[in-house]
Amino acid sequence: MKLSSIGEFGLIQNLSKLIGKARQPVVIGVGDDCAVIGGSGDRGIRKTGTYCLITTDTLVEKVHFKLHNDIAEYKVLGKKAMAANISDIAAMGGWPTFAVVTIGAKKNTSVEAITALYRGMLSLAKKHNIQIIGGDTVSSPLGLMISITLLGEVEKQYMLTRSGAKVGDVILVTGKFGGEAVRRFDIRKSKIENRCRDARIIAKSRLASAMIDSSDGLVRSVSEICRASKIGARINPDLVPIAFGANLEQALYGGEEYELVFTVPKTKANKLKSLLWKKLRSRISIVGEIVGKGIRLENSLGNRIKLKNGGYEHFR
Repeated sequence: MKLSSIGEFGLIQNLSKLIGKARQPVVIGVGDDCAVIGGSGDRGIRKTGTYCLITTDTLVEKVHFKLHNDIAEYKVLGKKAMAANISDIAAMGGWPTFAVVTIGAKKNTSVEAITALYRGMLSLAKKHNIQIIGGDTVSSPLGLMISITLLGEVEKQYMLTRSGAKVGDVILVTGKFGGEAVRRFDIRKSKIENRCRDARIIAKSRLASAMIDSSDGLVRSVSEICRASKIGARINPDLVPIAFGANLEQALYGGEEYELVFTVPKTKANKLKSLLWKKLRSRISIVGEIVGKGIRLENSLGNRIKLKNGGYEHFR
């Protein structure tokens, strides 16, 4: 059997079974935006009453980005690599703390390019008070690879996962979708944003029931919430906020936005909308609702649109 026959998410399911159930002090293992570790806390490492969050994300040349021999794009690439990890921490309601970075590069890569790459990572790290505390550098004959492992924290009472959505909840999102697809995922044109502040307000409001980031696309993100929560969803394409120049398909399946996708009891949605507008002037949009089973696209007139398999998936 080849990886192409089961895809990234099928592989994850297989490996999850092989790894088995996590032991204490692991609170959450495979299957969410971050792994979560409990334990006694503090000792100067993290605050008492918090969980430790751990995530890792990898960018590979010719898979996630293409290079054009422009030193400036390395700095943007560094920011993007760090942003991808920060987004996972945000999706759990937490804040980032420490990072280790692994770089693989061809031996003829310029020192200036790698320096620019790190400057990009550090610019976002400093903004979020993240310390880069180590990592590895290796030769990579096939191209550039950046892998970051990021630690974070979240108060136990504020942590959000993918598995808390319930029938009757509405599905909300930050921002607009499809912009990166319009830009053809060109790293030179990439718009680096993250929603840490929004996520903290959502988490501390204790109004949301589940949350995920949208890096793999809106439909895929909703699907992963449904998978973890063992429920279904109805997405209304008429309500999806679409980025300028994008079409509906790009908004539904494009990915790489690093927005937040979350669920809230219907009666509390307006309260959370008002809170985010008051605190950050952030607009959030209702794009659907949680139902008993199945995932479908259904517009305001009740007409159904054929649903594709989802957003980006490695090995497919």
